[in-house]
Amino acid sequence: MDYFSFVNSHPNLFNNKNALLSIVLDQKIISDWSTKKEGELRKAQLPVEWAKIGIVFSDPYFFVIRDLVRFPNGRLNGYCRVLSEANLSGGNGVVVLPEYEGKVMLLHQYRHPTRQWHYEVPRGYGELNTPAEENARKEVEEETGGTIAKLVDLGEFYNNTGFEGGAVSLFYAKLSSIGTPNEDEGIESFVWLTVKELEEWIANEKITDGFTIAAYTKAKLKGLI
Repeated sequence: MDYFSFVNSHPNLFNNKNALLSIVLDQKIISDWSTKKEGELRKAQLPVEWAKIGIVFSDPYFFVIRDLVRFPNGRLNGYCRVLSEANLSGGNGVVVLPEYEGKVMLLHQYRHPTRQWHYEVPRGYGELNTPAEENARKEVEEETGGTIAKLVDLGEFYNNTGFEGGAVSLFYAKLSSIGTPNEDEGIESFVWLTVKELEEWIANEKITDGFTIAAYTKAKLKGLI
């Protein structure tokens, strides 16, 4: 999609009200800045693509936008942010802290971006035009084969406000049944922890996944675990 068509379709994402960093939407200013920036990049023997303002990458799950931003001192520069397709359709990515028979369930899961094994709770990008609650149930079923008896909304969470523009929805779930790990999702096994053990794993950095720590924190503060 063309950048300005996207702006017109999603004006809330380009709202400058009360913004300390304002998005420039004047096409001439953008064109002039991009031309000047390309010259600077060529001179420095750097990729001229860094001067592009607009949607610089997209796939079925997320896309990267580079906006032209005016900083408080008047300086103009490109500033990238990531948005998910689910966020644009009224949905969210989801994170679910599952409890079964008095213990919290973690997945021992291999993650491609870090090239490491992690202990974490079920989560996913979320499907388009699907409520977060439904996405939460689907993620638990797909990754663990489990079914949810009780689902509690823990609110929204922004994982990286310096780069990611969309929120995820956090949930606590009490499971009524559990299946087997979905190896195709990189899940090797399940781990069952008491709340005390979970807290020790976080303190000892055995759990380093930010989504898991956020879901635990919200559920603990709300008195659910």
